[in-house]
Amino acid sequence: MKGKPLLRQAFKTFFKNWGAYTILVIVINFLMLGIVVPLTTFSTSLILRLNGVPYLSYTNVVWLLTKRPAAVGELLVLLIIILALIFWQFAFLMFGIQNIAERQNQRLPRVALTALKNLGHLRAGSFLFFLGYFILVLPLSDIYLNSPLLSKVQLPAFIFETIDQSWWLMGLVALFYLLLFYLGIRLIQVLPLMILNRQPGFAAAKKSWQMTRHNGWRYLWRMMVLGAVSFLTTTLLSGLLYLAQLYFDQKSNLVAFSGAVINMGLLSIWQYIIGAFSLVVFMLVLIFNLDDRGINQSMGTVASRPTRHRYRRRIFAAILVLLFLSLQMTFNAIYLQGALLTRPLTISHRGVDNGNGVQNTIPALNKTSREKPDYVEMDIHETKDHQFVLMHDENLKKLAGVNKAPHQLTLKQLTKLKVYENGHTAHIASFDRYLTAAEHDHQKLLVEIKTTKYDSANMLALFIKRYENRLLRDHDRIHSLDYHVITGLKKRAPKLFVSYILPFNFSFPETKANAYTMEETTLNQDFVNEAHARKQQVFAWTVDDDDDMTRMMFLNVDGIITDDLHELQVNIETTFDHPSYAQRLLIYSNELQDASDSAGMPQN
Repeated sequence: MKGKPLLRQAFKTFFKNWGAYTILVIVINFLMLGIVVPLTTFSTSLILRLNGVPYLSYTNVVWLLTKRPAAVGELLVLLIIILALIFWQFAFLMFGIQNIAERQNQRLPRVALTALKNLGHLRAGSFLFFLGYFILVLPLSDIYLNSPLLSKVQLPAFIFETIDQSWWLMGLVALFYLLLFYLGIRLIQVLPLMILNRQPGFAAAKKSWQMTRHNGWRYLWRMMVLGAVSFLTTTLLSGLLYLAQLYFDQKSNLVAFSGAVINMGLLSIWQYIIGAFSLVVFMLVLIFNLDDRGINQSMGTVASRPTRHRYRRRIFAAILVLLFLSLQMTFNAIYLQGALLTRPLTISHRGVDNGNGVQNTIPALNKTSREKPDYVEMDIHETKDHQFVLMHDENLKKLAGVNKAPHQLTLKQLTKLKVYENGHTAHIASFDRYLTAAEHDHQKLLVEIKTTKYDSANMLALFIKRYENRLLRDHDRIHSLDYHVITGLKKRAPKLFVSYILPFNFSFPETKANAYTMEETTLNQDFVNEAHARKQQVFAWTVDDDDDMTRMMFLNVDGIITDDLHELQVNIETTFDHPSYAQRLLIYSNELQDASDSAGMPQN
């Protein structure tokens, strides 16, 4: 096999049994997304609920370790189970792919059992290695080695925003990612060696390092070709269907609607096929790189034989396909009628739109409010004399050039300072003046209460006493990253609308907040659905990319916080204000592509 062009051989192998491979991938995705992920999510929530843990975040790590060690232990056990399930997922895929390639005619339950037995060969050292291995190959996992259980293992966007502010830090991170990518290529054969050859983790790593020596460019080239084929064919099909829909849109509404439903169905089916194609061909290349003896030993020498229940299987498969198509067409029809999406609130992040002023200042507020966002989001800190001032950072150095924190200066001292950003200049504003300016502009606010360990003990009580009635009258809202602020506001001022800010979607929190402000990187449909089921809203932050805005709307979030308000408004107008069926098809195509990138297959 090594003497043959592996990629071409993998293409041929896939197309000989493309239907069986596609069903295999659909089955494993259904098992993971429909059963395993909900069970692990439920288990996480149950552990937190039984141990009295309201949420998981980096802000309560010390509290968890000191006050809830039992919960930490139970979560670690669950993490081990999740790692085992990830290993089982890839074992199932590899055994299933090899089973089809060699026409062994093993049923899927038998393949699943074989994969489960393979877990028994994992030693403790191999298991620890497996954990480190996925950290190393994380840059590759979003491309091919993908699992729904790894979907939350991502760096949130706000960390990259912090990195972007420093050139040397950007360079360091870029070098780090290049190193991880290089290690991922050199260790790319680890999984098939551990699964098919049953080699211990470190032995598999050593063998993979030898196999990829002087061959790294070949692996990279194959991945690039495979990615290009998937991208170009999907783009071509999407373009052709879009052009066809443009033609149908010129006909009667019945013709246009029927054509859109069919075109969306074709696009969905193609995404399932191309998703299976990319994954299966990638794994076939890895399997073909092993020597024949290793493959035969791992799979066993089962003679190819016809199954006695071949026709029964085909009838069952046909029923499943028809059921899938009917559900898909029903979804398409509902989506095209606009019944699945609601228009989100537009929220200007820190009161600016595409750098039209200095963040958290009154001149920027005046400019941005003319564009009529639903809310302007802004940040406040307590001052030395227990007043409140607009400022996001805990230090004034970046914007004002003064190496002081807000709590070190009085309100009078702070409001004399000027801040500089985006070529604009303005004075630091007190919260009272900013509120007055917002009221003058008839602009509702989303107030973020920033806290530090230097805040006064009665900071929250002062805030409520001064501003509760005013905020209620203006229909303003509040959010905060500090859980104590959330609980304090809901206890002392229950009529205020309060949202809890979450930088990570580890698990669904158990709070009395009216909403959650979630960093968009790990925000998913399950979180939004759970929030809505509990009568809580979800705001996504900070969403500046056009495709990400569309993705958030498809998740049906209640509000989108952005630095580019105008772009968000245009995107919403395109999506909701009577778009053509062709335009909806294009939006749906982009959303399908994002879903397949994040979970290996498209999801509705």
